[in-house]
Amino acid sequence: MLLGMRTEPLGLGTRSPVEAPSPTTTRTVPLWWLGLAGCLALALALRIWGAASAGGWGNAYYAATALTMSQDWTAFLSGGLDAGHFISMDKPAVWLWPSALLIKLFGLNWATLFLPTAIAGVASVLVLALAVREAFGGSRAGRIAALLAGLGLAISPVNVAVDRANTPDAIMVLALLVAAWLTVRAVRRGRLVPLLGAAAMVGLAFDAKYLQAYLVLPALALVWLVCGPGRIGRRLLGAGGAAVTVLVTSAVWPLLVSLVPEGSRAWTAASPDGTILGRVGNVLGVHLDAPTAGNDMAGQIMAAFKTGEVFHSGPAGAGRLFSGALADQVSWWFPLAIVAAGATAVALRGRGRTDPAVAALLLWTGWAACCWAVFSFMGGVLHPYYTGMLVPALAALAAVGLVTAWGAWRRGEGLGTALLAAQIVAVTGWTVLVLRETGASYPGWLLAVVLLAGVLALVGIRIARGRAPVVTGVGLLAAVAVLAAPLTWSVRTADQQLSGLNPLANQEGRYLLAAVPPPLAEAFAVASQPPVDPRMVAFLRENHGTERWMVATLTAMSAAPLILAADGTPVLAMGGFDGSDPVPTAGSFRELVRSGQLRFVLAPPPGPGTAAFVSGPAVEAVQWAAQACRPVGAAPPPGLPVPVLLDCRGAA
Repeated sequence: MLLGMRTEPLGLGTRSPVEAPSPTTTRTVPLWWLGLAGCLALALALRIWGAASAGGWGNAYYAATALTMSQDWTAFLSGGLDAGHFISMDKPAVWLWPSALLIKLFGLNWATLFLPTAIAGVASVLVLALAVREAFGGSRAGRIAALLAGLGLAISPVNVAVDRANTPDAIMVLALLVAAWLTVRAVRRGRLVPLLGAAAMVGLAFDAKYLQAYLVLPALALVWLVCGPGRIGRRLLGAGGAAVTVLVTSAVWPLLVSLVPEGSRAWTAASPDGTILGRVGNVLGVHLDAPTAGNDMAGQIMAAFKTGEVFHSGPAGAGRLFSGALADQVSWWFPLAIVAAGATAVALRGRGRTDPAVAALLLWTGWAACCWAVFSFMGGVLHPYYTGMLVPALAALAAVGLVTAWGAWRRGEGLGTALLAAQIVAVTGWTVLVLRETGASYPGWLLAVVLLAGVLALVGIRIARGRAPVVTGVGLLAAVAVLAAPLTWSVRTADQQLSGLNPLANQEGRYLLAAVPPPLAEAFAVASQPPVDPRMVAFLRENHGTERWMVATLTAMSAAPLILAADGTPVLAMGGFDGSDPVPTAGSFRELVRSGQLRFVLAPPPGPGTAAFVSGPAVEAVQWAAQACRPVGAAPPPGLPVPVLLDCRGAA
């Protein structure tokens, strides 16, 4: 017994791989799989409920890219936004390959756009449960912890929002969870092959969202170096092989893209030199840390990005994930996970360093710590949905800690009782605080239910004394305290239409931009959600002859809706995603017009709008077109935010 808590009979034992399962294990395995099936069914329902009737294309930028990729194999390989091969999207192409293939087979619809990420989210629930079970062998408590971890990820509000959107995060998180599972398996079985497989999955995750995938590498490396089998030399050799595997698999897609002839290869978006290597240097919002000189509104917008005043991300700092809109996206189980990790650490004292349970504790604690540190202190853009990457670790830590403390309490151990009570206090108190402080709407009864459940669970812990009905009641009340608020958020998320650019859980009543002066918010809204006139699209398609592009427009945010409306007809996105890419220059743009590759230009409306917060060569090209080209049709009334279509034939 250690500090009043026995370490060996906690139920988190690790059976040897060659040890035959006990009769109890054999009988309960089918029940475990039934429970897992229930978690997966709940996860799937939350991720696809109402998706068919919601309408829209989610993130139009990614939807347009997927449509183009389905029609052009060069674009498929490189992630080209347009079939004219002017510019690519700002993420690797690999994560969109499933959607592009489905669109090619079944056309553009909600299923081909959103099912790949929804299925990835459900698969992540499965893999997390398997990873937790792997660490604790055939023990009953280990299997229960695995189910609880999977359930936590299934109902996590931010993950439901992410998995209902067409963004790369769901694919990346799935690949990283497979890597975590294989790392624990490598420790448990003492083999190098699963470790190399884990490294390959991290490389695949890199090909979904660049360097964000590497956030968990320190945790994976720590697990192998501390808990791996054999002497330190063997572990260092294995870590070296894994590092090489990560680099090689990460480089496969960029090398394939580099084989495309330069004349047929699109400029890599968000890169200073048009290369993937240049893009890697700009990931995680680094390029937004120091706003470049430009017009006044551009400087204000970039300053707002830098200080976290947009997308509800809040200012950088240790408490960032616990305040503002981030609190009700990701922090529900953070205090619980911290207390639970401590409870598990106490329970595992005395275990050998190669124990898979020790490896799991290091893995999930390291994963959570790395993500918290980066997301809390990074500059530039932090979309709240990025933090979905943190939730699997929190769910695993909370589940294992709760099961550990529950077992100790059932055996009458004093420290176990204290730790279980501490976890219930942590989750109840924090949930009540988040509900009181959040700006989101929620049912009026929710706060009272969570508070009452937590208080009654604490009373039950004190008076149970082995009475089965009370013990059962404590379990149910604790479940309500832990799960009620996140589940409510997720159900409401499944019943709302999310912003494609910034999906938030329980988004109703919130705006795309937070704490930004109204003129800036209006300007960004016009730029990020430009209206598309069907009559204009019909005119452009009818008059699109031998030109390489149907029309040019400033920013990919304006080009994407046109590509979708025109069934994939190429549209030239000047300046890339947000207009900051240095292409085209005014000179190269005039050459495109002179050579007959481009005729029409859709200039942004005067006043607040796209051109108001974009500066650089692309704006200079638009300014030249506004002076040299003639408007098509009558000019819009002054003050109306309507783009101006220009005919540039003969202008150069």
